[in-house]
Amino acid sequence: MRVLLASNYAHLPEITGGLQTTTHDLCLAIRAMGAEAAVLCGRVASEPGSPPAAGTSSDDSLGYLVLRADAPEQALPMAAAAWGADAIVVQSGTALAPMLLASLSTGRATAAYLHNVETHQLAGNLAPDPSLLYFANSAFTAQRWRALYGIDCAIVPPVVAPEPYVAGHTGDHVLFVNPAPIKGVEMLFALAEACPDLPFLVMESWHLNPAWSAWCRQRAAQLGNIEWQGPSRDMRAVFARSRVLLMPSVWEESFGRTALEAQLNGLPVLASDRGHLPALVGAAGFTLAPEAPVTQWAQALRFLYDPVASEPHRQTALQQSFAHVAATPLIVGDMLSRLALHAQQTAQTREQQGREVSNTAPVRPDVPVAAPLRKVSPRSPRREDCRFYHACTLDDGEEVSGEWDLRPNTFEYLGETSVTSRSVLEVGPASGYLSFYMEAAGAAVTCVEPTMDHLWDLVPHQGFDTQGWREDFVSTIENVRNSFWYLHRQYQSRVRVFEGDPCALPADFGPFDMGVLASVLLHTRRPFDLLQSVADRVRHTMVITEMHDPSLGDEPLAKLLPHQGVDQIDTWWQFTPQFFVSALGLLGFTQCRVTYHRQLQPAYDRDVPFFTVVAERAAPAAGGSLA
Repeated sequence: MRVLLASNYAHLPEITGGLQTTTHDLCLAIRAMGAEAAVLCGRVASEPGSPPAAGTSSDDSLGYLVLRADAPEQALPMAAAAWGADAIVVQSGTALAPMLLASLSTGRATAAYLHNVETHQLAGNLAPDPSLLYFANSAFTAQRWRALYGIDCAIVPPVVAPEPYVAGHTGDHVLFVNPAPIKGVEMLFALAEACPDLPFLVMESWHLNPAWSAWCRQRAAQLGNIEWQGPSRDMRAVFARSRVLLMPSVWEESFGRTALEAQLNGLPVLASDRGHLPALVGAAGFTLAPEAPVTQWAQALRFLYDPVASEPHRQTALQQSFAHVAATPLIVGDMLSRLALHAQQTAQTREQQGREVSNTAPVRPDVPVAAPLRKVSPRSPRREDCRFYHACTLDDGEEVSGEWDLRPNTFEYLGETSVTSRSVLEVGPASGYLSFYMEAAGAAVTCVEPTMDHLWDLVPHQGFDTQGWREDFVSTIENVRNSFWYLHRQYQSRVRVFEGDPCALPADFGPFDMGVLASVLLHTRRPFDLLQSVADRVRHTMVITEMHDPSLGDEPLAKLLPHQGVDQIDTWWQFTPQFFVSALGLLGFTQCRVTYHRQLQPAYDRDVPFFTVVAERAAPAAGGSLA
């Protein structure tokens, strides 16, 4: 099973926090169970004056794939399709509801993993719905969301890998982590003043406000018994210097991971009674109300600081924490089982909906088709009758190396444009890699191919055996089209194909939300006619991708490639991006952006520079809410 964990927060190593470390440990635990995990996350905002980050990037340096995006909500459908996610788990972030909507629109099994109880971070509302599976990180979190929205959550506690936290010995400091107001920093200062004989160690969190940090450091210096430390990636060294964890949080802690990490070292915990902390601390320490007198907090702290008096609490801390670690396979196994069942139910629902759409199609077809276009019926070619233009993986595990391998940078090939819930018109699909990719991302795709008796325009070279070349070419194209239908059956696709003249699409064909011309216009003698024909059938977005030659400059040019002495038969042009910016502007698509990327061409063992022009008609933005 392949599980994509998505959030608009940044991820390790850009930022370190409870969600990030929990996600990291969960990904490794999922892989240890024999499944696959990947992360889609946001980015840390760039410092003023620093160069902007790329729109999307990926790496596997953490032991699993991490996809980093400026706009994770927009990237989610395409990322899920590219990676082939069986289930998407949307985690708490600053805009949970829009991320859930983006996930649901893909048609893939979707779960929400709730790590806090902050309604202001929803950017919408939640609702009990069979299309959504809900997880909560604690019984407290589950109870709160049930009270708020009537949703039932399966409890999936954070998994914790002990190795990064167990120091092997302890020290003599009272440890306080993350000196933010909501974490009870005022109680920290009050206790340091009330217990001047006790040494305190404060460890900052990442990205703590510099002005706040300076103010707190000044107060700590005046007290004299607080050692202030910047954020650290080595928690073992921090716990090795600590004897007690102080956690007087004013905020409702939905779990309290830091307490569990401390317990792995046998540290007793003095915490507030907010959120899940009483259940997590248990008999391994004490919990008090944040507003309780400082004298009560000081008395409890001195008791836990005494190694003899607090020995039962230290032993309980070790027992509780390692029992939690030992339960990791059970926690992850339960989560994967629930996701697998949800994925099965989601697939059955989609299949039922597909049958209902199919049964009503003769009454009201999705796209009226005029006589010049002929709908092509699916066929079932043999593997040996296929030539795959695009690299892909077949159901039996065979890795097919085609002319092009778009898999590493498909999102960039489409101009980093979301196709989810959009109707797409694609001309010239070849083996259909883009068609099925867009369909998997939630698009309704319709393809147009020229008829076999015409195919694409051939360059009229004097003295060249055009007829002989055409006979060979027809055989090749038949095998390429066989590969399309082979994959169409493999994916149980609903992509439709029509044959006709793409330069003269009938007026009643469509309209479509998006038109895609990917490495097609270079093969026709009338590129503007084809561009206009498709643009006339498109309401919102045109996506044009072609090979890039920087030497052509910034003018709106189309360079004729064939010339005497070179048998260039099926390729006519090399374009500049500005050619399409100008041409599409004439056709009403006035809002354009250009991106640049490289694509693999295994047939020649090289990567090739490309550009993509994404052009929009001016239109009001659509919106929605989850409930």
